Amino acid sequence: MSPADRFDEIRRILIALDASPASQAALELAADLAERHKAELVGIYVEDINLLRSADFDFSEEVGEFSAISRRVNSQLMANEMKAHARRIEEMLSTIAGRANLTWTFRSVRGLIPGELIAAAENTDLIILGKRGWSEGKSLGSTARQLVSLSPVQSLILEHKVHPGTPVLVVYDGSPDSLNALKTAGRICSPGSKLTILVPAEDQQSAEEIYAGLERWITEQDFEIQFRWVSDLKGKRISNLALLSGCGIVILPAQSKHFKTEAIISMVEIADCAVLLVR
Repeated sequence: MSPADRFDEIRRILIALDASPASQAALELAADLAERHKAELVGIYVEDINLLRSADFDFSEEVGEFSAISRRVNSQLMANEMKAHARRIEEMLSTIAGRANLTWTFRSVRGLIPGELIAAAENTDLIILGKRGWSEGKSLGSTARQLVSLSPVQSLILEHKVHPGTPVLVVYDGSPDSLNALKTAGRICSPGSKLTILVPAEDQQSAEEIYAGLERWITEQDFEIQFRWVSDLKGKRISNLALLSGCGIVILPAQSKHFKTEAIISMVEIADCAVLLVR
């Protein structure tokens, strides 16, 4: 089954949940996609074993996010807080899934976060996670960074809430991988929304040939489509074009010849929109 077919046949969506605002945004987007595709939501919260181990160091302190007051911590206190986080997260999942009458499951596990998520993703069709974990600061979270290169399924990484019907930008160069990305974009777009197809080509004639190959596909869609030709395709430029186009989601073929893994990681890090990597 091709990646595009997998997106069309999404039955289980994995959501990596934590205490961060991006986590709730990921859950709300997952619920919207699950409702549209009649899919099951699978929520997972990972108690970070490295964080628990570090809590027993003599110098370990916790600083309140709002009070800025520090206090000594230990592994037992940290474990109790993680369990409390898990209960709140499960309640949030129950509330959001219940609004749309969705089937859902939730589990809390202890281990290394990237490894646990990758193992859980093996039995799902799409993983959605926040760009930064609750303790990651302003840089791209280490979990998101590893999922970019190691996820066995399609991965959607976001920082802010993505509203249904948001404009979408997809990179398409005529290759089979980019065709899968384009078909995925078509399934994400709502009727009446806008899709920008970003075409990397050496010259305008090459770009027009790529456009011409999509004529039949375009006539079958019920949303607005526009093309942009770029000769120099870099992560920062894609991010800027997405921002100028008002796009809320950028879709990239993860195996594209135009991007190495580090370039994709850089794109995800600087992008102000959600990024969906199609495999």
